[in-house]
Amino acid sequence: MKPVDFSKLKLELYDFLGIVLPGLLVASEGWILLRGWTPFIVAVSKISGPGLTLLIIFGFGLGHIVQELGDVTVKLLKGKRYFKKGRDKFWKTEEAKLVKESIEVEFGRVIESVDAAFDYCLTKLDARFAKRDVFMATSDLCRSLVVLALIGILPAARIAFREGGSRPSLETFGAFLVLLFVVATLAWVRMARFRELADVTVFRAYLAVRKRLTE
Repeated sequence: MKPVDFSKLKLELYDFLGIVLPGLLVASEGWILLRGWTPFIVAVSKISGPGLTLLIIFGFGLGHIVQELGDVTVKLLKGKRYFKKGRDKFWKTEEAKLVKESIEVEFGRVIESVDAAFDYCLTKLDARFAKRDVFMATSDLCRSLVVLALIGILPAARIAFREGGSRPSLETFGAFLVLLFVVATLAWVRMARFRELADVTVFRAYLAVRKRLTE
């Protein structure tokens, strides 16, 4: 049996930004929580090439859990349609009428459901809107950062109260909380903006592509 050649593994942009990176971050948080900041730094500085590859694979697995946790958390806080609010808002505009009319001419019937129309337009675009992968990867990465900021309170508490010497540092912990709050807030705003771009731009790109093909 031949050994697995990990050097041949290939990661797409979304795999790295949306899954592997969040997985590595949550693994780092867990490492710091269990072992402390100093052992974490020492271990990272000594990691080998094969060890890094295995860590990436481990992060890929953890990343799926982080993404699912992020999805569940946001939907519990904001509702099941939160990630689709961009397309819902667009569907009520005058611009959406052009999309509906174009689909009716091309498809032969009216599609009233925004989700069905979105799937139709996305299918018609095929690979002509590769930028959407970047939008989705950025949005899902930021969604993970929101959850990771919440989880980060635990390792922050360890650093402040167990690694600060004989005196627990409330000031250090407070600074960590402020930093984590800022990260979570900015990540949330960016998550929402790029998710809307990933949805609304599909309809506009569909109109542009259809016009070009019919000229």
